[in-house]
Amino acid sequence: MLVSTFEILVKSQLPNPDQIEPLPNEPLPSAPPDDVLAKIQKLGRTVIQGYFLTIANLNDFKVTVSLAFTALTPSISLDETIGLLDVKETNLVIKGKPDLLDGKVRYTLTVPANDTGLFILQPDFITNPQLLDNKDFEVRGYVEISLSMLVKGKNAARLLLTPEHRGTFFKDLEADDPQLDQIVYSLPTARGGSLFKLSYS
Repeated sequence: MLVSTFEILVKSQLPNPDQIEPLPNEPLPSAPPDDVLAKIQKLGRTVIQGYFLTIANLNDFKVTVSLAFTALTPSISLDETIGLLDVKETNLVIKGKPDLLDGKVRYTLTVPANDTGLFILQPDFITNPQLLDNKDFEVRGYVEISLSMLVKGKNAARLLLTPEHRGTFFKDLEADDPQLDQIVYSLPTARGGSLFKLSYS
């Protein structure tokens, strides 16, 4: 079942002039003068953005779900991303599994009965600090959810799902004042609401 779109980033707010392409049969816009370009570049900061999905289990039994992330241009690199689950005030690393047949990456996670978990997919800049230097990482696509396993005798579950993007902006991590800022915004779900009723098909 479709949940939402997603976009994870380690990217400059402003586009790299070298990566701007014209529309077909249209001339490339002329670059602004160097003094103007220098002023524009002062406006931009780098953003690290992750996908956050709050999953509330409304059932009196634990629920295991599979989250499938589809991204094609580019695809998700398991070496440059990390999945985390926070249920008990700790971040548990959830390893993704690629599905070579359909280009999806799947994460399997369990939420205890009547409990709430927060799943996070974000760029792994801890293991790959070059992501912070290159500032050229972006992956976007869509997310699906399905039941992976339930306790014996149960074949359906009700969940509240609330997806968000959360981002941190910075100017220069070497400076005394890196000019940090944050942004959080909710994403619309494919169903238009938060209540999802999942069952085995």
